[in-house]
Amino acid sequence: MKKILILLLLSCFICHSHAQVTYYKGEWTKINMHELFTCIIKLEIDNKEHVKGEFLWKFLAIDSSSTSMMDYYKRKKGKTGIEYVEGNYNRSTHDVYVEGKYKDDPFEILGLDKYNLKLSADKKVIYGRTSTGGSNEGLLYAVKMDAAIAQKEMKAAKDQLKKN
Repeated sequence: MKKILILLLLSCFICHSHAQVTYYKGEWTKINMHELFTCIIKLEIDNKEHVKGEFLWKFLAIDSSSTSMMDYYKRKKGKTGIEYVEGNYNRSTHDVYVEGKYKDDPFEILGLDKYNLKLSADKKVIYGRTSTGGSNEGLLYAVKMDAAIAQKEMKAAKDQLKKN
């Protein structure tokens, strides 16, 4: 009976899906535009190739050729928001497809994007295209960062967002 219980517990442990959590720091811009957001990305990829993540965005610049966008983003420079994403990862091709599901965005600086990304084989770089409202002109590039530093920065940002 003990052997059966041990085997059962061991098989439950092996079958349990642990997520690999990685943090990245990078930038998003738009092709041929002067739009810029920085980000800290938290990605969790489980053994079933499901991805959950948090993108902590900070607005830095908007293209000055659009008067309406300039008006919309007036006095929002340096403001942050978090986009929560879900999707899939393909281990053989290192493709990451996620899309924004909801956001914590009191300053209204974010949209919910779709991300077609590539993860480098060593998992130190993530990059690719983003699309919003049918436009596939967003570019994202980020490099792996120290988890302790990222967790500290994300916690500080979340605490700040709670105050607003």
